[in-house]
Amino acid sequence: MASNPTIAFFGATGGCTCTALALSLEAGYTCTALARTPSKLTSALLARGIPQSTLDAHLTITPGDIRDSTAVREVLKVPHSSGGVNVDIILSGIGNAPDLMNLANFDKTLCTDAAKTILAALSDSGNADKKPLFIAISTTGVTTTTRDVPLLMIPLYHLVLAAPHADKRGMEVCMLAEIAKPESQRAIAGIVAVRPSLLTNGKRAGTEKIRAGVDGKPAVGYTISRDDVGGWIFEELLAGRGKGRTEWVDKMVTITY
Repeated sequence: MASNPTIAFFGATGGCTCTALALSLEAGYTCTALARTPSKLTSALLARGIPQSTLDAHLTITPGDIRDSTAVREVLKVPHSSGGVNVDIILSGIGNAPDLMNLANFDKTLCTDAAKTILAALSDSGNADKKPLFIAISTTGVTTTTRDVPLLMIPLYHLVLAAPHADKRGMEVCMLAEIAKPESQRAIAGIVAVRPSLLTNGKRAGTEKIRAGVDGKPAVGYTISRDDVGGWIFEELLAGRGKGRTEWVDKMVTITY
């Protein structure tokens, strides 16, 4: 892989993924993104200090919905590539906006459907020789092995957030099913499911403040800011991936303070 990877972003209009996209653009990476309202994504990046000239040079935005397979397929292509070559890395931050007062009214299969659409679009692309790394932002509290949330937070996670977390678990199941296939039949090179603890809107504390673990040996903590999640993903999986780092590949990675 080249030192500067090409990256496709889904769910980048805010939160963790927007931070990772902004850092990737600052680094000069070629990026693509899906947005239902492209102007909203552009405004979010400009508000983070990304110059319009950088957006023009390094970002291609495709309008559309995550269940629109044609739009998704377009985002997965390296811009201006001959034959529609796949990007090196996919980052999906697709998820429901949190509303603890109205949990009954949310898209119950959004994350699962997003993973299915992305994987199906890759399978149908005809570019079997170029298989990207698929990174998705999940959550703690969905593991079926070692507990990865503090005891005091179990009621919140397993009762109040049970339905949204079922969707995140469904997303992970899709990803795991893909890498369980024989290598020749996979649409992706590997996966990373990033499981942050409870998200906040706090300022970045820096990756040196973040603890990381994997399923079976998770890092257990209470909170982490969305900006720090995006910063960790950029430094450990996007920039790091370009340097050949693989320690997180095919793992469920918990991150927290």
